[in-house]
Amino acid sequence: MGEGEIVLHTASVAMAAYNGERFIAQQIDSVLDQLGSDDELVVSCDPSSDGTFEILEGYAARDSRVRVLANDNHGIVGNFNNAIAACVKDVVFICDQDDVWVPGKRDAVIARLNETGADLLIHNVVHIDAEGKVISKPLFEEYGIRPGLLRNFAAPRYSGCCMAFPQASKRLIMPMPEDVINYDHWVGMVCEALGSVTFMDDVYLRHRLHGDNVTTSRRALGVIARQRFNLLKALAMRRRELRG
Repeated sequence: MGEGEIVLHTASVAMAAYNGERFIAQQIDSVLDQLGSDDELVVSCDPSSDGTFEILEGYAARDSRVRVLANDNHGIVGNFNNAIAACVKDVVFICDQDDVWVPGKRDAVIARLNETGADLLIHNVVHIDAEGKVISKPLFEEYGIRPGLLRNFAAPRYSGCCMAFPQASKRLIMPMPEDVINYDHWVGMVCEALGSVTFMDDVYLRHRLHGDNVTTSRRALGVIARQRFNLLKALAMRRRELRG
């Protein structure tokens, strides 16, 4: 680090929750096992029909690092906007409710952000099934994931659950536009276009596929085209805002 540069120490984990009682405790345990006493897990919860909120309240009652927020602006983008806005620590990790963090993730990610000074970090990941069995190669290899504005605009491979960024990057990212359906596409594109992104080959997440994931649903061509248009419009607006 150069003289006068900010050194990142503490971690906020921003989780969006909704009807997640099946796997959410396993994910929370894998996160809390890595967090220090000055870190935090901020969970924004959409109204759920299962026991998700009760599970979260139980964790908050037992562990002061856990904060649970009710989300009034329903939907995945609104849910993550709510969680990320409430995060106050040096580095913000985006977190799904049904994955598993690989040991060492927190420290390695913060160290890499300190080394690079990047506005966003994206690390490698493997898929697991509902029982936790690995069912893919590392996705950087399987899908050819790498930086590049045009290639990621046309065929985005950003995974929000693999992202972390310094608190200062909120100036680029937040609030995430709700008419850009894929919030992780927005985060990746805005940081590549207006900031800097570092990709980390190490696998620090097991991403669970179990049939109900939001990210596995397929969208019609018209919806995709509208998403791309909204993304371009939002990027142009954010650039103007940052330039004052």
